[in-house]
Amino acid sequence: MELEQLKEMWNSADEQHKASSAEELQALLRKKSQSPIAKMKRNLFLELIVVVVLYTLIIVYYFLNFSGGMLALPVFLFLIGIVYVFYYIRKNKLLKQMECNSCEVKANLNMQVKTLEKYVRFYLLAGTAIFPLTMIVASCIVLFYSPQSQQYPSALQSKQFLLLFAGILIAATTLFTIPIYFINKWYVRKLYGQHIERLKSIVDEMDEEV
Repeated sequence: MELEQLKEMWNSADEQHKASSAEELQALLRKKSQSPIAKMKRNLFLELIVVVVLYTLIIVYYFLNFSGGMLALPVFLFLIGIVYVFYYIRKNKLLKQMECNSCEVKANLNMQVKTLEKYVRFYLLAGTAIFPLTMIVASCIVLFYSPQSQQYPSALQSKQFLLLFAGILIAATTLFTIPIYFINKWYVRKLYGQHIERLKSIVDEMDEEV
């Protein structure tokens, strides 16, 4: 009889410990200021502010100082900004779902972390690809539509000049894109990657404890 009571007491204590551990992990996940999710939300919001302010200034500057084909550049930047805002909305929505107090953390968090990793991976690749794309588009717009280039129409009709321009542009784009990739990789890891790793370790602990 005493052995059965001892087993029941042990099982009860073990369940309380597991429940307490799960609650502590959930509390850490949803802590408003220091959780990985909260930090990623802050970083995402700061990025949004920088993008909106910077792109708005550039677009307004071009519309005030240029006309004609040169306005294709601010339109191009506006489209990139729209894509980023859409990305921000989707990612912010996911982070809010991960903070949901009424949701079953263990059941959903693993799947949400994987989705978040896909968003961040896309952000890294897209952020790197935007640089050469912007460089090529901007260079072509300036070449064909800037007031300075219009002073040399014969050069724009020269096949040799255009081939030389294309070669230099491709070489310069490749040369700058490689370091941009590694800088962007460091930047994305600092803002999101390290917090995702911490979040994954918390989820792993939860799976072990619960």
